[in-house]
Amino acid sequence: MVADWLGEQTVNSLPNYYRALKNACEKFPPPFGEKYYGDIYRGVAGHAEWLASSLMANAAGEGDGSTRLWELASFTPDKFISDQVKQHSIDEARHARWYIAILDLAFPGAVDKEFHSQLETLSPGYTLTSPPATDTSSPFAHAITIDDLIQMNIAEIRTCVHHLLQRPILLIHCSPSRHKKLIGLLDSLLADEIKHIGYTARLIEDLSAEDWSISVDELMKERMNDFNEITLNDLDNKVFDAT
Repeated sequence: MVADWLGEQTVNSLPNYYRALKNACEKFPPPFGEKYYGDIYRGVAGHAEWLASSLMANAAGEGDGSTRLWELASFTPDKFISDQVKQHSIDEARHARWYIAILDLAFPGAVDKEFHSQLETLSPGYTLTSPPATDTSSPFAHAITIDDLIQMNIAEIRTCVHHLLQRPILLIHCSPSRHKKLIGLLDSLLADEIKHIGYTARLIEDLSAEDWSISVDELMKERMNDFNEITLNDLDNKVFDAT
């Protein structure tokens, strides 16, 4: 799926990344790649209240993720890497707003004006001119590592799977008169998430080539296993966050 999203030509240009991802998926098959996972999602997403709540949770998750990425970018001295992570943060801040827009399209009037105003504050609203983060006490106040990138990459892959599961259910709930706007937002979200998979994959490839002491294969396996445990715990609680 990742090769399809990024384009087959990237398999040859990112050999370390693709080998590590393939080996990790074979050693620790991700639940979100299994049929039962999609079946469970479709079962709960058929309930309008659950799906509306999920969209709000996704907005909150994107907003929180944006803040964490902004901190990582602010404390990363390598400008080439920092600029890419900063753009990722800006994208996720925008996604928090988009999820609220999707909520409004699929479930107009689902929340009152006062609560809607609170939802609009979930996005930190970062732009290229926003000042860097300065809180050194934050757990994300450090230069980004290959470990961070691997975790981000796996999370973005899962998010893309969630988008594919979510899209047809949202279209069922949404009035046909709003489908065009909804599809536009969903297309933009998916394009951004695929972009995030791509840039983190390229950075993983570059950093692994620079430092042979880092075993990308073993680290990818370890983080895939960790992420699978988190995903299964979320599944028990019927949580399908976007991040």
